[in-house]
Amino acid sequence: MPAEFGVVYPLWDFAADEGRLLERVAGEVGIEHLTIPVVTGAQTHFRLGSTAEAPHFHTEGGWHYRVSTKAYAGVALRPAKARWVTGADALAQVRARAAALNVRLLLRVDVRTVRALVDQERHLSQRNAWGQEVPFAGGCPCNPELRELLRATLDDLRRYEPAGYELVDWAPDTAADRAAARPLGWHQAVRRLLDVCFCASCRQIAEREGIDPEQAARSVRVRVERLLATPGGETTPDEDDPVVAAYVAARAADCCQWLQRLAEGDSERRRFLVRTFGEPPLGNCAPWVRLTRLPAGYCGPLDGPVWTGRLQALPEISALALPVWRPTFGEAAELVRLVSEAAQAGVSTFDFEGLGEGAADAVTWLKQAVRFARRA
Repeated sequence: MPAEFGVVYPLWDFAADEGRLLERVAGEVGIEHLTIPVVTGAQTHFRLGSTAEAPHFHTEGGWHYRVSTKAYAGVALRPAKARWVTGADALAQVRARAAALNVRLLLRVDVRTVRALVDQERHLSQRNAWGQEVPFAGGCPCNPELRELLRATLDDLRRYEPAGYELVDWAPDTAADRAAARPLGWHQAVRRLLDVCFCASCRQIAEREGIDPEQAARSVRVRVERLLATPGGETTPDEDDPVVAAYVAARAADCCQWLQRLAEGDSERRRFLVRTFGEPPLGNCAPWVRLTRLPAGYCGPLDGPVWTGRLQALPEISALALPVWRPTFGEAAELVRLVSEAAQAGVSTFDFEGLGEGAADAVTWLKQAVRFARRA
């Protein structure tokens, strides 16, 4: 099947430019789908092209649409409404505009990064092997209350008739603050051990599988001390201790099984699990499809052996989200080459991000990339 192309179009951009960018991309590029971030953490953007009078935009994050109170009646947690959301229902307006343009709607959900939610409900937080709450790491996807909030959110979003959902970083041991400077981030093995969550929900899952969570925590603590005391002693947690490996695997398997149950009874909608490039995938959670994302500002090598190897490691990367502008790409030819190679390697779905912050030429770059990839 030919690859499908779409753009990520935040609701705040739609509210700012009244859909002009959407109209241009649909007309010039011929996209098949539109991805709308509807639940996010804090966001800051500078959009000189669409709103020259007030280009700076910031939101603390939250639910960026009009939630239905009825949908969350039986859920312990409540969605935190983004403060910028006032007036008309922007998501309903985008849905109507997309339908008129014959463009499918995908809704991107990132519940774990909503700071207001975790700040109010501290029991959602991840905890390290020392039992300490990890600040800004986001909610743990193994927490049953957070899971039910996600379920209610997806059910609530059905009234907008999306073609599918994109779920961001719904995997254990993934910190929401990974883009920021983090303690001991220079030591990969130590950093991975520090990320292993030992909250009450994670411990319960391990115990159900016959794994002693306290033994796993002790092993993590001892291994961190040894790694820091031994120069060059970098190994991964699963290589160090079978108990830690079993603890990590049990929670990942539980998360996959829960996601599969979440998708039951709604098979007509597409589902993607969004993970940042370079992070290990959660596993086979079909019908959820892995979507690898190059974050905004990514400056890593795109033509080296690491990237080429990842493209060839299908189906690990069967869907791809990437920026369309600088600094990731210095010129249009670089974007054109990567998109064409990715499509030839088997990537079937593309999400293009950052058009709102790019110059007017960004749409031209995107048009060229899509045109050449379709020819290929």
